[in-house]
Amino acid sequence: MTEGYIFNIQRFSIHDGPGIRTTVFLKGCPLKCWWCHNPEGQFLDRELLVFKNRCIGCGNCVKVCEREALSIKDGKVVLDREKCNLCGKCVENCTTRGLEFAGKLVTDEWLFKEVKKDIIFFDQSGGGVTISGGEPLMQFEFLLSMVKLLNKEGIHVTVDTSGYGEWDKFKQLVEYVDLFLYDIKLIDDEKHKKYMGVSNEIILKNMQKLVNEKTKIAPRIPLIPGVNDDIEDIKQFAEFLASLGFREVNILPYHDFGREKYIRTGKEYKIQEKLILSEDKKTIVAEQFLKKGINIILGGGLSK
Repeated sequence: MTEGYIFNIQRFSIHDGPGIRTTVFLKGCPLKCWWCHNPEGQFLDRELLVFKNRCIGCGNCVKVCEREALSIKDGKVVLDREKCNLCGKCVENCTTRGLEFAGKLVTDEWLFKEVKKDIIFFDQSGGGVTISGGEPLMQFEFLLSMVKLLNKEGIHVTVDTSGYGEWDKFKQLVEYVDLFLYDIKLIDDEKHKKYMGVSNEIILKNMQKLVNEKTKIAPRIPLIPGVNDDIEDIKQFAEFLASLGFREVNILPYHDFGREKYIRTGKEYKIQEKLILSEDKKTIVAEQFLKKGINIILGGGLSK
């Protein structure tokens, strides 16, 4: 039995692999993408979220905080994260759920039983379980145990990955994973370091190795205006994927649905302006990929 931190279980997902799926989100990620829509999944351990819109300024949390990490200002709770030791007393005494933890420690057996509740929907739709994050490889032993349990039960397994991890880990997963949703965010390494905080060398190499293993992969590109959508970026994407034999790619248009989460987690959202992927840019992207024999799918859905 292994243990791992999860921060969400999302049922009836239709964009995380084939059919109707239950998506499990694991904590921890080595990348720090500027536009990340799950910042509560970046830290490997649990962390405290502050929902100011729920706070009524009652001060119950302040009274029980032994480290004086909490205060009330302008009728709303304020958290000093450097003082907080995540004891949880404030969460227990918050009557309006203004304070909550992101991250729950569970066993593989518990999680397996939880997702198996949806097996009727998997069977009827050709769906299954998707393990996402964060980056699932950050909790590798927990991930490996889960995919083995699901595979043994005959449940379709998808792993949603950034590709950033040791090849040996991918090698061990291949036997049990039916599909990898594989994000490629930039080909230019220097730009990748700027916007993701790490080199993409291992990401590109791992994709090449997975292709050699005859593993089913759905490449996906989150397209961020001003970051990775100029003509050279698009050409590099198309050339790289074509060289590996891909004939289809998911283009995920930028959205800022995670912006509010950064306030809750006390993190900085680095993209300040409102970004929109124009129709003209969508046409240009499609043309560049078609030149290399690759069709694009806008959004996370997969072709039949």
